[in-house]
Amino acid sequence: MSLKEKKMKSLAQARQRKRDGESNVIIDMTVNNDDAFLSSFSGTDVPIISSDVADFIESSTRSLSPRECYTLCIKSNCIDEKEKVQYASAIKEYYSAKYLENSKELRANWIIALLLLLTGVLVLALAFRVEHYIWSEVIDIAAWVLLWEAVDIWALKNRALMIRRKRYLAFANMNVKYENIEKK
Repeated sequence: MSLKEKKMKSLAQARQRKRDGESNVIIDMTVNNDDAFLSSFSGTDVPIISSDVADFIESSTRSLSPRECYTLCIKSNCIDEKEKVQYASAIKEYYSAKYLENSKELRANWIIALLLLLTGVLVLALAFRVEHYIWSEVIDIAAWVLLWEAVDIWALKNRALMIRRKRYLAFANMNVKYENIEKK
């Protein structure tokens, strides 16, 4: 690793590793104008955060372990007391919905992987029965493709979904603190 790479890594780690008293990773967010903090749309009566806010939160934690807990420290002079409660609720609502969506996708992937596995095993058994026919090779290839797809979904795609699920849970349960920006 070159000197520039080591320097960049240490800078990134120093920026990413700031923690509060509860050992939560602190995500610093400065809000100069909160007009776009909430999304214009919501599926419930509870508002949700805008995609820009969600992108900021997620990109701030991308290099961290999904097992981390977070504290979002919003620094602003334009957020009043009512909005503080509303924004914390909107963050929780947004990531709770993401968590539920992710859980449904994970469950669907488990079912698909299981069905592909069973189908692959059945097709492989069929390949052994028609061993003397020309189609046995085609059936054999189809069986292995089905088995590989089952493994791909189960081992690779579900891993990414489980990591996202942990992050969404951490975001939904993160502490939200507010600080006033000191004027110079």
